[in-house]
Amino acid sequence: MAKNTVVVPLDGSDYSMRILASIQKLLPPAQNRLILLRVCQDSGGLVSAPLSPAAIETNTEMYPSADDALRAHHPIYATQIQESQRADVLAEFQETIHDLEALGYDVTLEVTFGEPAEEIINFVTLTGVDVVAMTTHGRSGLNKLIFGNVAEELIRRVNVPVLLLRPFIR
Repeated sequence: MAKNTVVVPLDGSDYSMRILASIQKLLPPAQNRLILLRVCQDSGGLVSAPLSPAAIETNTEMYPSADDALRAHHPIYATQIQESQRADVLAEFQETIHDLEALGYDVTLEVTFGEPAEEIINFVTLTGVDVVAMTTHGRSGLNKLIFGNVAEELIRRVNVPVLLLRPFIR
């Protein structure tokens, strides 16, 4: 029998991690495999601005600032930053992955970069998962307008069940 694939979006906060206890109660490891999904902010790289003419009458070019001159000789590309963030996320979730595997779950960790709702929706659509399980803040009114609602976007735009938990804050 094939296992269900459950995507668990986690932002690393204690609040988001609370879904894992519910998963253990509701989704047995013999029937479900977990993909922990972390969406990181896409920060881009640190590269210099292009050279520009130093003056109208000369062919001499220079960088707009000392920082740009430094970055021209020592750029940090977006892929380097992303690989560093991936390594940090893996280290952050290592214990969680180990604990879930000890319970019998097949667990993988995926890291994507961009806007959380869009990245989760793209991942669910392209990967062909069976269920999404996550916590929600349950925002409404002005908070929802300002901060958005990832859970609502998921419910409206994916074609798989979404298990939502709104944990009580103590």
